[in-house]
Amino acid sequence: MRRIALLAVLAFALPVSASAQTHLIVGAGLSRPISDFGDAVDSGMHGRVGLQVGIPVFPVSLRGEAELQSYSEAVGDDKTNVLSGSLSAVLSLGGIGLSPYLIAGLGNYGIKGSGADGRDWERGLHGGFGASLGALGFGGFAEVRFVNVDGTAGDTRFVTATLGLRF
Repeated sequence: MRRIALLAVLAFALPVSASAQTHLIVGAGLSRPISDFGDAVDSGMHGRVGLQVGIPVFPVSLRGEAELQSYSEAVGDDKTNVLSGSLSAVLSLGGIGLSPYLIAGLGNYGIKGSGADGRDWERGLHGGFGASLGALGFGGFAEVRFVNVDGTAGDTRFVTATLGLRF
């Protein structure tokens, strides 16, 4: 009888503790081009919006994001914009209140320079680290990423530093 009672308690408790946790991510920050891309454009800004889904007892969650970056070109007043969509794995390193994490993923990056008719879409990889602050699903985060976009004319590389909110 005790075994049946224990199984019944576990059957009701596991779905509650293993239910998916979803967070809306909104952030903005600075973007710093490096390598050849850094010779063509100056530092810029970016905005990011995303959705992160994870299971509370499992340290890895998935995050899908869209981001728009704007850079001033090194010569002249023109702008270069990068529009991207990415999918990342986020590994939480634990903690209560302040929780550090590692992030890595891949995405599609559409780069449009001045005078270009359309965007050149290329695949890229990113990796970085961050920390989230808060409890009960609401709070803030700070994150740094390195991004490498493989292009036909060479690699586009940049580093982003983002501050944001998590709902």
